[in-house]
Amino acid sequence: MRLHRPSRTLAALCLLPALAVVAGCGGTPDAPASPDTVGSTSPAESPTSPATPPSSTPPASPTAVPLADRLLATDQVPALNAQRPWQDGETGPATTDPFGVCAKADLASIGATDVVTRTFFPADDSDDLAAEQVAEFPDARTAATAWTVLKAWHDRCSGAMDTAARLQVGPLTTAPVPTGSARWYIVSWTPAGEETGRFETFGTVLDGTRIAVLRMAHSGPDHRYPPGKDPMVGMVVAAAGRLSGTSG
Repeated sequence: MRLHRPSRTLAALCLLPALAVVAGCGGTPDAPASPDTVGSTSPAESPTSPATPPSSTPPASPTAVPLADRLLATDQVPALNAQRPWQDGETGPATTDPFGVCAKADLASIGATDVVTRTFFPADDSDDLAAEQVAEFPDARTAATAWTVLKAWHDRCSGAMDTAARLQVGPLTTAPVPTGSARWYIVSWTPAGEETGRFETFGTVLDGTRIAVLRMAHSGPDHRYPPGKDPMVGMVVAAAGRLSGTSG
């Protein structure tokens, strides 16, 4: 299992009578004007001598936020329980491994141009795990297509492992986020040779050209939380805020 821009013409000068005599509105544009005809003009009054010279420095463009800054901070990830808060793991480019039990490929394989990942570990030595990937796509249309692919992976997840593991896939549930779209589901199975079950919750958030995917996994006899209180719901909502830039 593997958890990736009409130039000005002399016609414009014809609007000024004094200059029309000089230029003739049809003469050679490059011919210099006669001082006797034009008369004395101070530099401040000259139409070709602006009072304030234009700046040669172009305006600064806004700095793009690094994709890694869209990842959740450790203190934004809800704990599975109060006794086991998350600690910092690793942050870096995503590998080519599929992200989660139901994933069929990495995110780059379905159109992402850049993917970063961050992991979170428990304070004890348990096998609990939380992780997030944020992917940038070339445009919103490609991101929407990838969003559909992620749904298809859920719908076909029942064949992800041997039937002896008794894999069970929960339904996709919409999560309440202020912008974009978000959903999550749970997968459970019994690893070979073990009596304790393994539970993995998986969340996805779509906002414009970015998608965040999130995972939490743990072993235990069950995975029970009050409706709407599953840690993954909180993680998805936090990720949506981070993805849109509405939360720090």
